[in-house]
Amino acid sequence: MAQASATERLARLEQGVAHCLNLLEQGQVDQARRVLASLAAGAAGRELPVTAPELAADLSDQELDSAFEVAQPDLDQVMDADRIAQEAMREADLALAGERALEPAPTFETRTMADLLERQGDAGGATRIRERIENAVSTATAPGPPKRPRVVSELERWLENLRVQERR
Repeated sequence: MAQASATERLARLEQGVAHCLNLLEQGQVDQARRVLASLAAGAAGRELPVTAPELAADLSDQELDSAFEVAQPDLDQVMDADRIAQEAMREADLALAGERALEPAPTFETRTMADLLERQGDAGGATRIRERIENAVSTATAPGPPKRPRVVSELERWLENLRVQERR
């Protein structure tokens, strides 16, 4: 029974110290002083729940070493605010890219852009650009109606659009 109450008092003191550390990290020095004063006043009238010699008598050096090894944080598993923010930004970028299906504008679909994408590790993007270039070349060289009439009709359409705009 006495050991349980001593353990409870030690736990309260540990919680108070942890609270004070948080207050100090937040820059609330005066509040941390008040909490520490309250903890000290509470412990002043009583004996400390467990003293260091009592603790050391109960534990061997090997047990202490083992406890400290277990208590070491695995830094790969620790998630700090920067890491959380970086992962959130990366996931948002991936989601946005997936929504918009980002593709280069036709103006940038050149062999140079394909080479650049390939050097940056985007082999799929480079392949898509090269395929579009090949398709455009094969379409341009494919037999079909003579080019002159198509060009003339396109220019006539542009001229008509200009006349309509001029009337407005």
